[in-house]
Amino acid sequence: MSQLELADAIGKFPTATLYEAAGKRGDMAPKIRPVVSGVKLVGVALTIRVWPGDTLAVLRTIDKSPAGTVIVVDAGENDSAAVWGGTSCKASIVRGIRGCVTNGCVRDVDEIIALRFPVFAGGVSPRGTQKNHPGWIGVPISVGGVTVHSGDFIVGDTDGIVVVAAAGAEQVLARARAQRDKETDRDARVHKGESLTKILDLPPE
Repeated sequence: MSQLELADAIGKFPTATLYEAAGKRGDMAPKIRPVVSGVKLVGVALTIRVWPGDTLAVLRTIDKSPAGTVIVVDAGENDSAAVWGGTSCKASIVRGIRGCVTNGCVRDVDEIIALRFPVFAGGVSPRGTQKNHPGWIGVPISVGGVTVHSGDFIVGDTDGIVVVAAAGAEQVLARARAQRDKETDRDARVHKGESLTKILDLPPE
């Protein structure tokens, strides 16, 4: 199974299922929210750490990223300027880049929504950036309280973002399949009218 095939297999599951399958790990902080509602994000991380207020590294990364990439940007939680916008989305679509995740801000939100391009961000700001500092590409970063390495698997949905580390990803996939079967069985029992305390094996009052 190729790296991208593994990403797609993992991405078939909701983030909540993956969180449980990964041992209740990998979930980014709730402030990292989808800009476009109802759009799924699945791909392979390529990490960037930018100098605050500068996006030269982002633009260079878009130009050279392979198809299937999710660009993950550590902007140092800077909320004074947008590290991603409509033009970045358009260039990414042409290159087969699947989305962006950042702890910084984005802009051109109406345009991003119209494009239905998966972007998850810590905020929104109309302010632009400088394009002078090369930043750091492919280094370990921290976004939403989670360490992300290039090559990790990124899955995002309406609930948020889960990072599945490349090391052990196949084991997480196997556990996700088992977890989803468990969830499907639980929901069937709920539909039949069984009590939640019985289904979840909780102690009686």
